[in-house]
Amino acid sequence: MMIDRQKVDISAPNLMSICIDKDQNHEKQGRFYHRYSVEPVVFTDLNDLLIIADRLMDQIDYPQASTRSRTFFYGKGDRIEKGAERVRSSDEILSETGKKATFIVNVQYRQNATWQGKVLWAETEKSCNFRSALELLKLIDGALDEAE
Repeated sequence: MMIDRQKVDISAPNLMSICIDKDQNHEKQGRFYHRYSVEPVVFTDLNDLLIIADRLMDQIDYPQASTRSRTFFYGKGDRIEKGAERVRSSDEILSETGKKATFIVNVQYRQNATWQGKVLWAETEKSCNFRSALELLKLIDGALDEAE
């Protein structure tokens, strides 16, 4: 599948490909690709995906969060080492596909304790801006419903 590179910001440090392989009882499972890991990150549900992606953006410090995430306990395991090294190209990320659907995500801002950005549904090349992580999840869920 060829993606129109003009519809995607291929220079974004946090370019992500979300490959949905399984949608069972509204639990989406699949693989998550980004520039800083050769191997895919497997997720078992969309909540898992959000946590993984947010940690990635904290690690690369892009986009910078406008607020610090709250937690009940800040242990030494919560400190994130900055400055991950890129090991995948944009073409490699864009070439990955899911069995059910593929979404190319670019989070442009992290304001008001959530995400804002753009998502491209690769199979249809439809793109949409989202104003929160919840709205992103609803767009993914709606696209999968439409695909069925």
